[in-house]
Amino acid sequence: MNKTVISTFIASIALLVLANNVMGQVHPDELNETLISNSVNEVWGVKEKTQWAKIEVSDSTAQLIEGKLRAKSEVPDTVYIGTISTGKGIQYVLPDIAPSRSEEFTYLLYFDASKKITGIDVLDYRENYGYEIDYSYFRNQFKGKSKAKQVRFRRGIQNISGATISVRSITNSVHDLLLIINQISLPE
Repeated sequence: MNKTVISTFIASIALLVLANNVMGQVHPDELNETLISNSVNEVWGVKEKTQWAKIEVSDSTAQLIEGKLRAKSEVPDTVYIGTISTGKGIQYVLPDIAPSRSEEFTYLLYFDASKKITGIDVLDYRENYGYEIDYSYFRNQFKGKSKAKQVRFRRGIQNISGATISVRSITNSVHDLLLIINQISLPE
């Protein structure tokens, strides 16, 4: 076997181990408020503080979703959803973490009241490889999607050469978040 095949195999195993250990929800207080503010301004064009709501995920909702998860080992008990008033009404933001090759990265999923994705922004990527997931041409593939089945690696979301692990990871994480947000009530 050549070194590339072995490296890819090891990286895939590491991703599976990380994916099974990452809960995926990050508390907004653990994030840099300036990064969030800059991201909100970039995505929605507003300079307003995000208001956070803690949403409980019921056991019955968790049971509906559990067998369908791709990135998370289990459905979180709570999710933190931020709201911001914009010229287009209330918009929502959900912070999440996902595994990369040997680290984790933090990103924000943006969506509207109809639970349609309006943007994704990678806040903190810690690897030397795979950072291309923060390029707009990649992130734009998620816009307009509202159902988990629309967010599939190499189907609805195309790969980027050199960033396969991170692309698969963020795609599967967003898939899982869509499963969750489509089963919960959004804050007003």
